[in-house]
Amino acid sequence: MIPASYKPKKRFMQLAITEAKRARDRGDYPIGAVITRLTGRREAVIASAGNRVKTSGSSIKHVELEMLKYVSSGYGRYLPDFVLYSTHEPCAMCAVACVRSRIGAVVYGVSQEDIAAYGRKCGTEDYKWRASRLPTLGFRSHLVRSMARIPPNSGRQCIGRASP
Repeated sequence: MIPASYKPKKRFMQLAITEAKRARDRGDYPIGAVITRLTGRREAVIASAGNRVKTSGSSIKHVELEMLKYVSSGYGRYLPDFVLYSTHEPCAMCAVACVRSRIGAVVYGVSQEDIAAYGRKCGTEDYKWRASRLPTLGFRSHLVRSMARIPPNSGRQCIGRASP
């Protein structure tokens, strides 16, 4: 079980960002994730990966879902001692998978609100569907923390248009 006093570690989010960059470099959506296991005061990386939705040709190959499946195959159905770090707030499908796996905590970088704002400003008509606010289906009952909230008027510019 992850204690309420748990503090997310920047180095694990940095690893997730590195995985997101690798996903982008191979032509996929730039989303990365890391799963760690908390044992006493020690937290260790169990797995890390980048998104494979575009490169696999499957719309359900979200990195969070694939990581949960992988870790569950080795550690069992429920993951109360594990933390999922993701560069993006999990979508509804991945949020439900987190709830069903009983993962101890989820730490994300960019919120659905930030994704939606970016999509409205920089997305193409084909891409904007990814930037919609989705219900989290009870996901908020778990420990959820955003590490990198981007202020709405931070001067951040569009760095390119995503392709469908």
